[in-house]
Amino acid sequence: MILIRLLTPIRLSVFLVISAALFFSNVANADVSLSKFRIYFDSKSRSDSIQIRNTSSTPMSYQAELSINAMTEEGLVYAVTEDPLTASTFIRYSPKRGNILPGERQALRFALRKPAGLVDGEYRANLRLVTEIAPSTNGNVNLASKLAYNIPIIVRHGRITAEASMVNPSTIIYNGKPHLQIWLKRSGNRSLFGNFIIEDAEGEEVGVLNNVAVYRPLERRKVLIPLQNAKKGPVVIRFTEIDKFGGDIALSIDHVIK
Repeated sequence: MILIRLLTPIRLSVFLVISAALFFSNVANADVSLSKFRIYFDSKSRSDSIQIRNTSSTPMSYQAELSINAMTEEGLVYAVTEDPLTASTFIRYSPKRGNILPGERQALRFALRKPAGLVDGEYRANLRLVTEIAPSTNGNVNLASKLAYNIPIIVRHGRITAEASMVNPSTIIYNGKPHLQIWLKRSGNRSLFGNFIIEDAEGEEVGVLNNVAVYRPLERRKVLIPLQNAKKGPVVIRFTEIDKFGGDIALSIDHVIK
């Protein structure tokens, strides 16, 4: 999550970018609430929706568009102009823009129109949703809030396969705090998406990192898991995919914190 604040004597603008790495099931802030952070179509589903709620005291407008992105081995997501595995060409959605009164909500609905002869596998797009709260006057200060959300759309078609492994665990210091670094490797025709848990020899959780993705066609991703109250000694690192998004892989690997 990146929060950038721009201040001037007459205007405060807040731009909030929430990426595909968003780690909560109900995205919310002081002005806007979204019902989900990820849109998933399996081979049988053809429609889905997101509820956008205006939790502010003034009217809100929104605009939605599809884009394409890719992931680096460090887990950063960035925009690209072309992708042979994009789902953006066969997703329809509406309404693409609108206004929402205070306390009200709007359903943004999606329909899937897969082309004939589509090759088995996973296809992906990104929903960029920009909301803007109408300015309100507070004395001599004009207040406005503009937010941009990036929500992954996953489409799976036909026979889906994936294999995964964890390799090269190590204990490092990142931003002045202890982390466990590990590489999550992927093969097959779909992405990975799941949660990490680290347990010590007594079975106590000493590290947790949820909603980690490795997007196709990336073959491996470096993952940094923050450690809490971890002592020197053996630990077990577990990765479990989230089943409601079509995942069934469970991995574990031993490591010794030195």
